[in-house]
Amino acid sequence: MNQEKIFTEIFLPLYGHMFRAATAILGRNSSEAADAVQDAMVKIWNFRAALSRVENPEGYAISAVRSSAIDILRKRHSSENIEDILNLSDGHPPDHDSGDFIERIIASLPVAQQEVIRLSAFENLSNEEIAAITGYTEVNVRQLLSRGRKKIKELYSKFL
Repeated sequence: MNQEKIFTEIFLPLYGHMFRAATAILGRNSSEAADAVQDAMVKIWNFRAALSRVENPEGYAISAVRSSAIDILRKRHSSENIEDILNLSDGHPPDHDSGDFIERIIASLPVAQQEVIRLSAFENLSNEEIAAITGYTEVNVRQLLSRGRKKIKELYSKFL
């Protein structure tokens, strides 16, 4: 099978799965998720000469989109502080009952914690499934979930 055919018949149909993974990592920002998928597809296309040697195309595609999504998170995270993320700089107390507030708290977590929290909470994935998607061990997933949940509780309580 030629390179273009491998890309169009094997990798392009994975777009939906890649988009869901990017959304789980980046939160509900669909434009950033689409950017992450597009970036991952470009990386895959640039690697097209070796696509015939990829044994697990779905795993490779998810790994590529995960990498792109984490790059986006790092760029976003490096330019924000907790008050900006939680929109507290205007002096108004946040609406604690809004999903947006919780989403902003999650966005303030380290990238790895954000990723596993979103996969667990929004995608309802088991620790085993999260480990398979992220490449972390199940023990590491449990640890990241525990630390992330603790930090969410701490930040939520701080702004009550």
